[in-house]
Amino acid sequence: MSNPLSEIDLISYVEDAKADAIHAFGVLSRNGTLSASLTYHVTHLVPGHDKLLHIRFPGGLARDQSPSIAITEFAQHPDHILRESRLDADTVIHAHTNFLSAWSLAHKPFPILYVAAARHLAAREIPNHLDRTRSIYDVIKERLDQHPELAPPPALLESNGGANFWGKGIIKTSELILFIEEAARYQAIAEQIGGAQLYTSGALELQWQRTGLLDKAKSYTGRYLADITG
Repeated sequence: MSNPLSEIDLISYVEDAKADAIHAFGVLSRNGTLSASLTYHVTHLVPGHDKLLHIRFPGGLARDQSPSIAITEFAQHPDHILRESRLDADTVIHAHTNFLSAWSLAHKPFPILYVAAARHLAAREIPNHLDRTRSIYDVIKERLDQHPELAPPPALLESNGGANFWGKGIIKTSELILFIEEAARYQAIAEQIGGAQLYTSGALELQWQRTGLLDKAKSYTGRYLADITG
């Protein structure tokens, strides 16, 4: 690869990534995004080195929640989800969150109907990884191949468990977890008063316009835009 990081830069890079992960883990733990098990594991592709940085928090009742750090060669993971270029991601985070995990247990895809999450995502739902004998990579690749008209999802629910989320950078990917879990929480509450509804006409387009996603979202949804916005 061009312009590889020096050995000193790599050490510094890992320390910065670790600091980002610790900050994100702390925020998501304190605000109730993570479940009681505090499951939050980061895999990040280090630029210029073709290596995967793994940051794993002990979670649960551990007195010391300092993460463990490991680095592996990307070549050792031929079916890793980060090999799917259509996702445009360099980070995958496996996490268990309180309300989104319920959709995993129900074996249903999660529809994104809460605007605080929707404005940041061109995708309209998070699929469920039902056959866990298959890799995440195979499941997502198949979905992208079969539905090129739909925006790539930001995550994949892990049936009967948590979810795997991906994006650019540890902080931004963690922020997506926050937004998506918040959506799952409020949509669950909405079920008690009739269920979460589709956006009113033009509302989703306005949200995408505010975050600069409108053109990208339309390029995927095309003629489906009118259907999903009511």
